[in-house]
Amino acid sequence: MGVPEEKVVRIGELSARSGLSRDTLRYYERFGLLPKPPRASGGFRLYPLAALDPLRFIRRAQSVGRTG
Repeated sequence: MGVPEEKVVRIGELSARSGLSRDTLRYYERFGLLPKPPRASGGFRLYPLAALDPLRFIRRAQSVGRTG
């Protein structure tokens, strides 16, 4: 029995789960706050669900006034 593959989601689902816009996710990716995800053969970003962890951290930091 193999190791189960980690669930991956496209940017729309990650946006919905995180409460952040797709543009914000792309911005975070460009500036290195979110690792660049692999892409599907059609060019779609495939984010691991673990990508929600740094997004939650960023949101918490912003809520207490940290901006950078």
